[in-house]
Amino acid sequence: MIWTSKQISQALDIKFSSKNNFGILQFNSKDVTESDIFIALKGGARDGHDFVLDAINRGAGLAIVSQDVKDVPESKVIKVENTFEALQDLAEYKRQNSKAHFIGITGSVGKTSIKEILGLVLEFFCKTFISRNNFNNQIGVPINLASVSDDDEFVVIEMGMRAAGEISHLTKQVTPDIAVITSVAEGHLEFFDSVEKIADAKSEIFEGLDINSGVAILNRDISTYRRCMENIDIAGVGNIKTFGKSQFANVRFVSYSLVDLGMVKLVYSVFNEKVEFVMPAIPRHMATNFAAALAVIHTLGLDTNQATKVLATFKPKIGRGLVVKVKKDKKEYDIITDYYNANPESMKAGLEYLSQFKNTKKIAILGDMKELGKDEVKIHHVAISHIVKSGAKKLFLVGEIMTQIISDVPKSILVYTYKNSDDLAIDIDKHIEGGEVILIKGSRSIHLEKVAEHLGVTNAL
Repeated sequence: MIWTSKQISQALDIKFSSKNNFGILQFNSKDVTESDIFIALKGGARDGHDFVLDAINRGAGLAIVSQDVKDVPESKVIKVENTFEALQDLAEYKRQNSKAHFIGITGSVGKTSIKEILGLVLEFFCKTFISRNNFNNQIGVPINLASVSDDDEFVVIEMGMRAAGEISHLTKQVTPDIAVITSVAEGHLEFFDSVEKIADAKSEIFEGLDINSGVAILNRDISTYRRCMENIDIAGVGNIKTFGKSQFANVRFVSYSLVDLGMVKLVYSVFNEKVEFVMPAIPRHMATNFAAALAVIHTLGLDTNQATKVLATFKPKIGRGLVVKVKKDKKEYDIITDYYNANPESMKAGLEYLSQFKNTKKIAILGDMKELGKDEVKIHHVAISHIVKSGAKKLFLVGEIMTQIISDVPKSILVYTYKNSDDLAIDIDKHIEGGEVILIKGSRSIHLEKVAEHLGVTNAL
């Protein structure tokens, strides 16, 4: 259990008594499990108060509301003036009373993968909480903080943003002991004037660090490295560690090599100490994520040799780079499920991963990359050189923007265009012969998981 009635009373400054203990916070009634706390938040066209009864029927032990609700026992309801403010109070209480080490992560690419990697490794050493799903915004972060258990020793919180100032607010809630920027890329140019401005917004994460004890961890390879370093200096943080392929990185990704069917050997230099391990094949670009994780592990003073044994068991999640072998209608093929999201950097990385496969029957299914601003078409055209290098023989372009690059794709590649993923899902089977390796990559809003499902991927997202 996560909450006692006494803790809830203290957090919300109210009188509340119950013999029951309660679980994590939920704002979606569909996610509720036995004894969870459902908090009725208002946002957009939805009002959480309309789902209180559903949450109780699904097992919620308590509902926090700001207006009267019908057909719900009074003993299971706490009424407050403002549920969003109550959420902030619950999050603040948990953070102030937690003895755990907090790690904050942000970045254009890789933050969720690094969160998952750290969750796997840190749990080996002691009880660990990591951000649930993609809960990384002004609602998700406090929901996560308010769900931390008293006996958690490590807490990994992912922070996202779409505007300047958002991460500044989140990091001051989290007050991490360690703050990590995984990367800075063109993923939000619709909302920013330049990549440098994106770097400034990501660098806000360092504002939550204690200037004496906090540790900043930064990707040494990013083009905005100097800009981020200036921002770290402005934040007053002096303890800085770096990771990446650069020879100047404290934790350096040294090499990636295929050692057997479906296995790779990764070699790193961790503060001049050689670290290597063999694991199931991952995209080459994901190896840098392990460097970031090793930087955190080193900072926490954990046994690196023990950590690498756990790292060797990691595999990507479906939709985030996992290769799925499919048998359907007497055909067999491999699908690189990398469709959870996309920006120019991750698109390049996905196509580079496709190029690693020796299979001569390669297919790339590529969807729009969103939030790129006025130069979105030009930026999409940059993908063409990576498509060519990938060795793709067939190319499926999905969405209003991606389809516009068709005229510049070499004639040696068979190209098909579709307005949306639904149209392609209906059509895709006739283009599959069997024996292919298929990359599926695009922004979340394109819903390319529909194509993956039609091709035979179960639980595609």
